[in-house]
Amino acid sequence: MPITLEMPMIARTCGLAVSLALALAGPAPVAASPPAAAAPARDPAAEAAHAAALALMARGEWTAAIAELDLAVELEPTWSDPVRARAEAFGALADRYHPSAAFMASRRADLQRLLALEPGVDVAARQREIAALGRQSREAHALEQRRRKLSPLAIVAVTVSGALVISGAMLYGMKPNEFLKPTAYRYEHRDAAGLGMLIAGVLLAPPAIALGVLAGRQARRDAAVRELDVQTGRPRATLGVTPRLAPGGGGLGFSLRF
Repeated sequence: MPITLEMPMIARTCGLAVSLALALAGPAPVAASPPAAAAPARDPAAEAAHAAALALMARGEWTAAIAELDLAVELEPTWSDPVRARAEAFGALADRYHPSAAFMASRRADLQRLLALEPGVDVAARQREIAALGRQSREAHALEQRRRKLSPLAIVAVTVSGALVISGAMLYGMKPNEFLKPTAYRYEHRDAAGLGMLIAGVLLAPPAIALGVLAGRQARRDAAVRELDVQTGRPRATLGVTPRLAPGGGGLGFSLRF
């Protein structure tokens, strides 16, 4: 007697066989994921300096923070975090002592360094700021040079104004003396002269004070830059006069050191 197999029965049989084979084989092996790239090992001294600088920046001690960041950058020249933090510190000093060509130029230099250390990160924004800082630092340098020349003028103006006010007040306040009345220099003339000196000193006081304020602010900017140079050990240009020997004689020569 012939045996007829139906298609549904064959399909069920095949499916049962496949299921049994998969169960015996166990779970399919999971492909191992590639290991994550390990962070580069940093110099512990550089990491400590960077951490100390961040703490100083949180307290607003920008100059001391820059000294620590200089150390971190020196130990790890390819590490961008200290350079980025130092650019922020220079920006804070530039805002505090605005306009300051030195601090603007320093922030600009660090932003240029970040373009190489962090390629593809805020490139357009950093390039715009670098261009703006270059222009602003040039303008600030010219303005600072003019304000440095105001210091002698401010000293003279303040001195003359104070002297006129004091002398005029003393001369105007002098009491007439019977002994002086018959002389050619009567006390009415002294009063007029004293009043004129007093008025001249008062009129000179506002421009003298303005000149003094501008010169004083520039002196504080220069002092801040000198303090930064001292704390960080940055070299400063020095001009000196030294004796020089020449064939057949001698003389004085100028030397410029950086």
